[in-house]
Amino acid sequence: MIMLLRLFIIVNFLTELIHAFQKMDEGQLHKEYLWPPPSDSYLGKYINAAVTCDHGLCSEIGRNILIRGGNAIDASIASMFCLGITNPQSSGIGGGFIMTLYNRSEAKCTVIDARETAPKNASRDMFINDEFGSKYGFRAIATPGEIAGYWLAFKRFGSGKISWYDLIKPSIDLCRYGVPVSKYLGYVLGVKEKHFRTLPSMKSWINNATDKVFVAGDIIKRPELGNTLEKLALSSDPVELFYRGDIAKALVKEIENNGGIITLDDFAQFKPTVHEEPLINDHFSGDLAMCGPPPPSSFAVTQLIISLMARFYGPKTSKEVLKRDPLFYHRLLEAQKFAYAQRTLMGDEAFVEEAKELAKNMTTKAYTDWIFSRMRNKTQPTEYYGELQKQLNDHGTSHVSVLDSMGNGVSSTSTVNRWFGAVVQSVDLGVVFNDEMDDFSTPGMANGFGFAPSESNFIEPGKKPMSSMSPMIVYNTKTGKIVMVAGASGGSKIISALAKPIIRVLFFNETIKEAIDAPTLHNQFTPDITQFEQTVPKELMDDLTQIFGQKFNKTTGFEGIAQGIVVDEDGTIYANGDYRRQSDMHPGGY
Repeated sequence: MIMLLRLFIIVNFLTELIHAFQKMDEGQLHKEYLWPPPSDSYLGKYINAAVTCDHGLCSEIGRNILIRGGNAIDASIASMFCLGITNPQSSGIGGGFIMTLYNRSEAKCTVIDARETAPKNASRDMFINDEFGSKYGFRAIATPGEIAGYWLAFKRFGSGKISWYDLIKPSIDLCRYGVPVSKYLGYVLGVKEKHFRTLPSMKSWINNATDKVFVAGDIIKRPELGNTLEKLALSSDPVELFYRGDIAKALVKEIENNGGIITLDDFAQFKPTVHEEPLINDHFSGDLAMCGPPPPSSFAVTQLIISLMARFYGPKTSKEVLKRDPLFYHRLLEAQKFAYAQRTLMGDEAFVEEAKELAKNMTTKAYTDWIFSRMRNKTQPTEYYGELQKQLNDHGTSHVSVLDSMGNGVSSTSTVNRWFGAVVQSVDLGVVFNDEMDDFSTPGMANGFGFAPSESNFIEPGKKPMSSMSPMIVYNTKTGKIVMVAGASGGSKIISALAKPIIRVLFFNETIKEAIDAPTLHNQFTPDITQFEQTVPKELMDDLTQIFGQKFNKTTGFEGIAQGIVVDEDGTIYANGDYRRQSDMHPGGY
């Protein structure tokens, strides 16, 4: 009798356990997890227009341009110039950018790709057995695109109400009168101090008063860069000056004298690309559409994650799912794996026709259906998700999101790639050079997990390297109005950091601050281990491990930094910048 009773108890327990698992498979709520409190970041609320970017000063500069009658393009250019001063470790005129813009009157998205290009003397094998050569020094530099891209955007899409000089003048003043070093910049300078001391061109980052690198709270001036910016601001043709004139000659001379391979012809031949028909996903959720750049941007990857999650969760799904359902996070990680796996096949679409077709296919309903049909409630072997190829771990970039009073939007991401790019700068001109050659793949140089590099992203002269940058705009196809302007900085984590708030705002009706504040989980397929912030509840990770088979690796200081603007149904504008980057960040607007 006792044995039968014990057997009955065991069977009953197992039945309840199976029933509980089945409920989770159906998306039922599980348990309350311990989530962190809200951050101290500022949620801006505005009536007419907003700017949010990686530094509060730069948000204010962009806002001031809007108040003076400038449009979203004008404001974004002014803010991006500013970020090159306040966040020199991440962006500047020695780098490049990708911009998505939306014209409200035409209900049309356009993309400007001013990504850096490989010099004509570059070759596929140039960094074999020279891993550091692609990261540090003058051979790591690709032809910068920032100035050419800004000038094109200004001339073709600017309001015509604000002069080129007025867009740059605030940044000239910051260079000459100084700007406070943020906690984030101070941290990066501390990390780089030993390296800087060995490089004559980087001595300007050492504070003469202390004989140490500048620290948070110090005022730093950059007079050489200020003079360069003033010449560009006063020029009637800054592209001629920067790419064929005196500035080009001075930069190339410095590069060549230090073993670099960029020539005057590389500068003279550089041209940004305008995509009149960018990638658009208009099937993922009712009347909403997402638009963004084709490769070398990773917008196709980011939008696929969002589109897959939209198959599980419709608009205004209960927030309780985010708080209590581990299945949501399992699905999110699986969507990331599938999407990142496709990224390994991508490259500059001007050189890789297959990448162009793949990116276009990834925005279609049929492609989303196919990936969705392969998603399971258990993790699968790595090869199940796609090609086993190397994913690069960059960590630079800055981002600006702008919405103007006419309903136009700009989402723009700029970069010098890794912290301080190639860790060399022009002594005379103050330009920090990028290390974009490291964003290419090199044959035979697999990562620590033995995965082969991506052939689609091998170096070719004139080619642009793949990037995680995914500047995007979400709009309503019926009304033509913008719903979100969003983007992120932070290297390979841009994709997961950006998909997260878009999913949480559009499908769960969170505020943009709540969505950005939420802890981030990041799985870039290779390696197939999920990185997590320390604020992710331990009980959630335990459930994801035990129930779904996920694997985790803690990260310190999460690098994916999102910026977002959301327009409510009543027209109220909300803007927020990510609290994670301690760079005196706050939005601006009116």
